[in-house]
Amino acid sequence: MRYSEMTVTEQQPIQGEPRQSGSGQPTTGSDGDTGWRPGLDPSDEARLTQARKEQFAIVEEIPTDNASLGWYSVSCLILNRLIGSGIFNSSSVIFSNTQSIGISLFFWLYGLTMAISGTIVYIELGLTVPRYRLGDGTSKISVVRSGGELPYLNYFMKRPRFLATCLFGVSFLIFGNTSFNSVASAMAVLQASNTKETRGMVAGIAMAVNTFACLLHSMSRKWGIRLNNFFGTAKLAMLFCMVVFGFAQLGKDGSVAATNFDRTTAFSTANSPKEVYRYVEAIILAIFPFSGFHQANYVLAEIQHPRRNFAQVSFFCVALIASLVVTVNILYAAVIPKDILFKSNHDQAFEFFSHTIGRVASRTQTQAICGSFRALSAIGNVIVFTFTAARVKQEIAKEGILPYSLFFASSYSFSLSNGFRRLPPSRSSYQLYSSRAPAAALALHWVVTSIAILATVFGTVELFSSESRFHLSAYYLGIAAFAYGLDIIWFSIMGIGVLCLRLWPGSKWRQKSPIPHTLGVAAAATFGATNAFPLIAIWIPDPAAKFLSNTSDSVTWYAPQTYGIAVLAFGVVYWLCFRFYIYHRKMKAGESLEIVRIPIFWRSPIGELLQLYEIVKVRWTRYIRGEKRESTIIRLTEFAKDGPQGPSI
Repeated sequence: MRYSEMTVTEQQPIQGEPRQSGSGQPTTGSDGDTGWRPGLDPSDEARLTQARKEQFAIVEEIPTDNASLGWYSVSCLILNRLIGSGIFNSSSVIFSNTQSIGISLFFWLYGLTMAISGTIVYIELGLTVPRYRLGDGTSKISVVRSGGELPYLNYFMKRPRFLATCLFGVSFLIFGNTSFNSVASAMAVLQASNTKETRGMVAGIAMAVNTFACLLHSMSRKWGIRLNNFFGTAKLAMLFCMVVFGFAQLGKDGSVAATNFDRTTAFSTANSPKEVYRYVEAIILAIFPFSGFHQANYVLAEIQHPRRNFAQVSFFCVALIASLVVTVNILYAAVIPKDILFKSNHDQAFEFFSHTIGRVASRTQTQAICGSFRALSAIGNVIVFTFTAARVKQEIAKEGILPYSLFFASSYSFSLSNGFRRLPPSRSSYQLYSSRAPAAALALHWVVTSIAILATVFGTVELFSSESRFHLSAYYLGIAAFAYGLDIIWFSIMGIGVLCLRLWPGSKWRQKSPIPHTLGVAAAATFGATNAFPLIAIWIPDPAAKFLSNTSDSVTWYAPQTYGIAVLAFGVVYWLCFRFYIYHRKMKAGESLEIVRIPIFWRSPIGELLQLYEIVKVRWTRYIRGEKRESTIIRLTEFAKDGPQGPSI
């Protein structure tokens, strides 16, 4: 078995003089073969042309220049992901779980601290890993790559082979869906229209939102980015409006704030739980709204001038939104009376609107405004996470662990009339620069999300609140499981991993990292600790809390964390089966799985090293008498039987 993340030495060594991009237009020879971007080394052009002719290799183009994500698009991407359903739904659980204003606000500050420290950790990882060896054979450089935690885990854990990829890949394929925000979108739309919810209506609207987002990003990268920018801007304005509503109410009547923030009662724990479980549950739901701080890492290779834009934009946006979210929750506590604020299974967001704009508007109008704000948040979140998650799933497929890996790793031109496919060579020169989309990965994302939506809507009981709106217990199970299985677990590993790299005797990480050593240690320690505590403490039982909050005693307290661990365990089983399949092929046919990823770089006029293309090969090779030969069975398709599988790509 051979697995290689190809280094620069396996292609033309990088020269000292920068190569110019030229016009950026493709050329087409008389034979119809596609030309490549002017400025590439001849050896790179030959390698790319040869790869395009190979049946079991793909050439992926990295969007640059006008097709890449500028600083504003990156800002909106982060804003869109951070402002979701959590700001409306998490507050209710946190206030009711703690029964204390002071403790609740402390937990929101806890989440803010996690997000700020995590942003520093992910900036450090994004600008340091992976690393490629230069043509001189001695020095290495870091080149940005999309995929979020995937390249970082592969850097942390190089052995056993494929284990890190399978663990994260399985977790992300299962948890990395938009089901809960799609359901939240549906319920918000029905609230805004003052329509009584039914299971069928919620499921139908949620499926429509999911389908729209997947089709949008499959058919038009440009319009997907434009909608991301629109929703990001609108949601930031929405958050400012909520802050204005809150302060306007305080200016008219500060009696509720004076009572709630009385220094003798604000931190009172007289009615608070005596055991740790409800507090940890509240901490996890305080972390959940901030968990999108690393969305730029998912598409890092597609960011324009990433070393200049990525760090500054990420830190500024996370700090801004985290501060606004904390401010909004302070205003919740300042305008909603305690007897309502601490109610369980209650819609505190609606109460906030009722006690602000509801004083000058009717109940129907208040519901419409609250539902519209909710829908704006949730739909924008679905659109941006669909965009980023598909890129991560594409990177997982490039690691060769999926059946039909090259199929899911490829980008395609997609339209309703033609489906998604590659264009013939006669048209490929145009296609090469038309910003193809990861349509197959988006199709996989749609399937998983649709299944999760149906399970959420039809697999749970209805809970009615005072506003006669129902909540789904599986919705809160999904949020808690997502937060634990995709955020808490991997955030803990990232924080502890960077801390070990920083403090391990003989480690040279501080020379590689762009983050100052003291700041890096403090950020990694804080990030690791703030996530490791709920990771472990959530398993401590509380005899008085036998069920998950807001589930009407239908979901046991240990269900979300058990779900997260079970998915991780399934990743281990998947890896064992994968390794057994590889061993079986080796013993039976003398074949080894070869996964090759060859990056093609270009040095920009400002001296920044950018990746323009990547050649990905997933194939089986046979060794006969010391001579390596390509097998006729070289596509990894399924673990059960031999023989060519599926159509050629």
